[in-house]
Amino acid sequence: MPRLTPKKNPQIKMYVLPLIRSANRYMAENKLFTLCVFVVNLAFMLVFKSLDGGIANPLSIIWAVAYYIFWCAFYRYYYHLKPYILSRTLLGSMAPSSKALVLMFAVVLIIAFLPMLPLFLGFNDVYLNYYERYMAAIENLSDPQEIGTSFIDILVVYGMMSLLAPHLICKPYLAWISSLRGHNASFRKAGNKTKGNYLSFVIISAMLLFPQALGDKLDHLFGLRFWLSYTVSTVIFVYTNIIFAKMYDLFYLKH
Repeated sequence: MPRLTPKKNPQIKMYVLPLIRSANRYMAENKLFTLCVFVVNLAFMLVFKSLDGGIANPLSIIWAVAYYIFWCAFYRYYYHLKPYILSRTLLGSMAPSSKALVLMFAVVLIIAFLPMLPLFLGFNDVYLNYYERYMAAIENLSDPQEIGTSFIDILVVYGMMSLLAPHLICKPYLAWISSLRGHNASFRKAGNKTKGNYLSFVIISAMLLFPQALGDKLDHLFGLRFWLSYTVSTVIFVYTNIIFAKMYDLFYLKH
């Protein structure tokens, strides 16, 4: 009797331009829905901007919960899954999202503190100067009012984030979307399905991350009080979620 071998899933290739065209087509065909998502997302951003102390404000917890539910409802609506706000689905989706946050926090700590190692190894003042610039760029990501960081340094940090994003953000995000649909939320499954597309994920991540860096810099240059940055963030984040919905369609639904 011949030995049975498990059937291997065919490797799916993600091409950047067709993915972008697909996202753009969805927005063109669903103008009213897309506009409503933009408006609500902007309202969330403005509410957060009005909170004294930002994330340190206890009210930010209520904001974060409401914002999380909003994006859960977005994907439920996108996939025509009623009811759009389902408590069991929301609770189930918290497992992959919590794991992703823990993973991201750990990696951010490594990114922030690993460059300290050469200091303990006795490297000279040249490296110390580089390290101070590096830390200033890291701090700029969490404190947009930091104005002493050069644009090049900020681009380097965003470039590092783009290189890490395929494993740190993209695959966990796809697993989270799967959980919202009541399906397998395994990070490993997301990794298997997206295997061989690292470069495409990096390109997509860079396209979504670098406009934020540019918006922050223009805010500083022209004294726009971060209105441009908030507008860019709102547009980019909505577009990001539509892109990820199309990624999920490609890797989980079409094959």
